[in-house]
Parts: sequence; C-alpha cells; structure tokens
Amino acid sequence: MFKTERHEKIIELLKEKNFASVQDIASQLFVSLPTVRRDLTYLEECGYVKRSHGGAMPADKSTDIPLPFRSGTKSREKSKMCRVAATLLRSGTVVFTDASSTVSHLSSYLEELEDVTVVTNGLSMAERLSRSPVKLYVTGGRLLRSSHAFGGRKACEFISDFNAHIMFFSSSSLSESGSITDYSEEETDLRAQMLKHSRTHVFMCDSCKLGKISAFNLCTVAETDYVITDFPLPDSASAPFRLLPTEESGIYLYEKI
Repeated sequence: MFKTERHEKIIELLKEKNFASVQDIASQLFVSLPTVRRDLTYLEECGYVKRSHGGAMPADKSTDIPLPFRSGTKSREKSKMCRVAATLLRSGTVVFTDASSTVSHLSSYLEELEDVTVVTNGLSMAERLSRSPVKLYVTGGRLLRSSHAFGGRKACEFISDFNAHIMFFSSSSLSESGSITDYSEEETDLRAQMLKHSRTHVFMCDSCKLGKISAFNLCTVAETDYVITDFPLPDSASAPFRLLPTEESGIYLYEKI
C-alpha cells in the first residue's frame, strides 16, 4: 500500500470511529506499529488528526480528505479511466469538469482538442490547463484548501452562466443501489449546478468508493449518461445501462440505454 493511500485510509477510519488506537489502525491496515506512529505524527503535523491516549482522533470530522492523499490513491486506474473518458470528448465543445482527483487526469486529453472551452472549479485542473490552448474558465468562489476546489454561492452562480455539452465528475461515495453522495456540501452543490447546466453527464468512480454513503446526496447513476469504473457495477445499479467495449483492461464503460 502506498503511503498516500495509507494516510487516506487512516483519516477515513478515524472519521468513521472517531477514535482508534495505534494497534487498531495497524490491524486494519496490516502494517507495523512504528509505521502507524510515523503516519500519525505526519498527519498531526499537517493538522488532520489529534494524537490522544495511544491512538488518534480526527482534528475535525467534517474535514475533507486532502487532495494530495486522494491523488496518490489508485492513480493508475484513474489515468486509465480518463483515457476511456477521452473517447467521449469532441473538438468545439464546452466541457464542465469538477475538482476531483479522478477527473484531473483528463487534462492532457483536453489539451489535444481544438476550439474547446473548459469550465472548472478545480484549482489543479486550472493549473494543468493554464499553458494549453484551451479556452479556460475557473469558477472562483471560496477556495476549499484541502480539496483544491472552489465552492459556495459565487461558484454556483458562475456555473449558471454556461451551458456545457458534457460534464465529467466523480464523488466520494457510490452505494450498492447506485446513489452518488459526497462529504463536501460545497462541492455537492457545485456539481448539482453543473448537472443542471450540461447536456451529457459522465460519472467516473474507482472501487474504493463503492458501497459507501456520504452525508450529501447528489444524484443516482441512473441520472447520468455514462459511468466509467474499474469494477463491474452491481446489478442494482447497472440496469439502465449497456456495457461498451474499451481498449483499457480492467476498465468498464457503461452507456445509458
């Protein structure tokens, strides 16, 4: 397990249990006690956890999992998903992208298109496209530092000025029944605006998010047009879709019937 993935899992565990001992964390992650202690020291220095009584608790249960941790998790799978997503891109289109670590891998494919307009609330996506010929719009609004995303009323108002041909987005959780949810209220509100003002919706999700439910409801997979995953969708969620072939092994592309 990579260090960034381990850090993310520790934060998730602490947010779920509110407190976990070093022994509990080591058992859950199958790592040594010294490794857990080093991880907790680092996470405490970053302000994400508080050490207490031989274990740790989250510094703030509402704190989002930091983007640098999410970016290092399943990066190979996310890159492959974006290669598949790129087959849906066309020149001369207006594209919405959210600030997720998954969708950020799409930037290199957007750079290759002619006469494309990208509207994003993602700071990382904006930085990646800043030197490209892409016509780039960034929402502005309040910067959510842990996720490198802009959100809030100003960001949502900015999105309402556009009509996009296609939207690419991810989220923190996908239930077995197909509900798409997230732990960030601001990013959920922003994605809802993007859904409202775009024609085609592409949801991208890795297997770490399956079977989870977060606080804020966004939509269901049945309300999207394409779903791209690194796992087969449960039968309860895949009913409205047909599975299309891809050139990427282990990646599934579902199209709304």
